[in-house]
Amino acid sequence: MQVTKKELKKSEIELTIEVSTEEARPFLEKAAARIAKDIKIEGFRPGKAPYHLIKKKVGEMAIYQEGLDNIVSHFYIASIKQENLNSVGSPRIEMEKVAPGNPIVFKAMVSLMPEVKLGDYRKIKAEKKEVKVEEAEVNKAIDDLRKMAVKETLVERPAKKGDRAEVDFDVYLDQVPIEGGQGRKYPLVLGEGMMIPGFEEEVEGMNKDEEKEFQLKFPEKYQNKMVAGKKCDFKIKLLSVFNRELPELTDDWAKGLGAASLEDLKGKIKENLEAEKKFQEEQRWEMELLEKAVGQAEISEIPENLIHSEAHRMIHEFEESIVGQGINFDDYLKNIKKERPDLEKEFLPKAEDRVKTSIVIKEIGEAEKIEVSDKEMEAETEKILRQVQGNREAEDNIRSEGHQGYLATIIRNRKVIEMLKKECLK
Repeated sequence: MQVTKKELKKSEIELTIEVSTEEARPFLEKAAARIAKDIKIEGFRPGKAPYHLIKKKVGEMAIYQEGLDNIVSHFYIASIKQENLNSVGSPRIEMEKVAPGNPIVFKAMVSLMPEVKLGDYRKIKAEKKEVKVEEAEVNKAIDDLRKMAVKETLVERPAKKGDRAEVDFDVYLDQVPIEGGQGRKYPLVLGEGMMIPGFEEEVEGMNKDEEKEFQLKFPEKYQNKMVAGKKCDFKIKLLSVFNRELPELTDDWAKGLGAASLEDLKGKIKENLEAEKKFQEEQRWEMELLEKAVGQAEISEIPENLIHSEAHRMIHEFEESIVGQGINFDDYLKNIKKERPDLEKEFLPKAEDRVKTSIVIKEIGEAEKIEVSDKEMEAETEKILRQVQGNREAEDNIRSEGHQGYLATIIRNRKVIEMLKKECLK
């Protein structure tokens, strides 16, 4: 392996790494064996055919593509050790040359660990608060369960509180339709206060197909600044009314939810709410400790690449949360009139905070000589492998050198946080 270094701006360095055909050969052999598991070669069991036959069957470039990630990961890590670089975060990789029979050449843009002067983090104090579940919270959870089992019946009578109504509405400011101030077949449960004050009260008493006009003042702190605190004209039409019948609070209803009785259901709900609150408090407490540790530390200039990479990761996490709600992310961005670069700009300050936190955790881990044992690595790897059992590509990725390094970082960070929690409990 040949490595050439080039200094870049702001604590970044560019490595040009050349891997000889002999050095790459073991990785290509393993890549060929993986490919062989999915193809049929006469006279050989899956995965047991020799390299030259697999090469003839799929082409050597296919073998190179299969093995490239592992080659880059292995020799990037080796180059960091060889050059004695204190890197942080993931590198930007650019492939320079990939051709069978020739050395593999790639560039790695590496972010270097900023200079860090830790404060006296062992003297940090943060209070872990007691959590308590109020009866009102249990009752609300019970009500939510009842609403999930509500029976709705279309009725021909004036709408009243507790009904679900479907309405068309338009909102005008100075006789001009406001942007986003229209709804068609809009569902609302009268009395739940989902609309601005006064709207649902105007719907009460209306009959199917009845139309109505009225004025309402928007709250001073309404999210749409154009109408906040202003009187607007509303035109609505009631399309339908549904009577809603909630299940009675009985032991039989509770048994249908897997509880022994209504009191047992309330007890289980209280336990679940308490567990959730304890988890949230644990998270809050950890963040307070880390914020105080970061606040004490002096950190030199952080590479911009590191902050932007973290911002991209945050956007990805945000996108997953939106998609998890069944919403198309591109449609969501159109709705809020933003593009991905806008989100990145918004996320940059928070991304910088997260990068600083990661740097301080790493530095504390080194100061405390916190290590990750082989046993800990094996346990964490097996736990993740069980989640992707049967997915060969995912299993191979988890076992790869690069991902194993990532897991080691996760475990070490966890141990640093546990050490802080033990030392810094108020």
